[in-house]
Amino acid sequence: MTLADRLAERFCSSEPPPLEFISRRCLRNRLQGNGCARCIDECPVQAISGQEPGGVRLNPKRCVGCLACTAVCPTEALVGKDYRLAAAPAKATGQATLVFCCEKSIRSGEEIVLPCLGALSEEHLVAFAARSGEDVCLILVQCPDCRASFVPAILARRLKVLTSKLGREGVISRIRMMTREEEGEQETSASRRSFFRAFWDMSLHAATETITTLQSEPNPKEKHAHKHPPSRLILLRQALAESDDEAVRLALLPLFFTLTVNTECNFCGACVGICPTGALKNTREDEVKQLIFIWAKCSGCGLCLGFCRKKALTLAAGRRPEYLETKKEVLLQMNLE
Repeated sequence: MTLADRLAERFCSSEPPPLEFISRRCLRNRLQGNGCARCIDECPVQAISGQEPGGVRLNPKRCVGCLACTAVCPTEALVGKDYRLAAAPAKATGQATLVFCCEKSIRSGEEIVLPCLGALSEEHLVAFAARSGEDVCLILVQCPDCRASFVPAILARRLKVLTSKLGREGVISRIRMMTREEEGEQETSASRRSFFRAFWDMSLHAATETITTLQSEPNPKEKHAHKHPPSRLILLRQALAESDDEAVRLALLPLFFTLTVNTECNFCGACVGICPTGALKNTREDEVKQLIFIWAKCSGCGLCLGFCRKKALTLAAGRRPEYLETKKEVLLQMNLE
């Protein structure tokens, strides 16, 4: 099949983007007996199942490409191969109003196109809302005609959870969903420049996807780092570091975590080794050992709790307002190794 044939097929195909399972990141693989089932519980079509002795099994025949599972995995063991979600933060830079849609819902050509809006996690939604000057609009008008018709319900549930954590005002109030029922209330016109830009972006994506498919698979050990904070967590902490609005920064604190260590800790380093995101580090200062918690890298997976034989660790959601470091200190946390 030529590149031209592949491009033509890309525009008329509704096949879901492929998922990749990175077993070394999966909590069920990293610790035998770990019962993490977030992706299994989130998948609305039961395309993911548990696998013995660990890990998960994907059923590509059931998968509809909503990418909802990728939005809840705390270690990014499940990722979509479509690069457009990773490129979205760069496209959002400098825009006051952010509009997200899939290819089927392009209206003006000004939107940020994603493979599916089901990939937008709670962290994505909050980070984009914190970085935008005005609103974040999710265009969902074509969802009823899609195999992933349940995506609006998934996003509504995530917004409900965020509202319970952060409140209705402030950052959350900037996020709105546009469904088919609301479509007629707004008029949107597309300029020729916007239309051709959208066509160019889709063409470039199709070409890149084809070239990537033709390339040989790289060495998995080189491709995937051993310690890997999820990209959505990186985006959230960048929003925290970049914001000049203290109210916004305070609003983001409930989405981070606090780890406390009791006197039972013997600094064996087991938790440091098992942590999949690099959020824990052993240090020695003046002959005194310390366990350093890098909160900006913690995804709240809780793997360290299950691995600690001394039961010396406690992990809690959220950080108190007095823990709100300066922007300089947040950037230091982001780069601390």
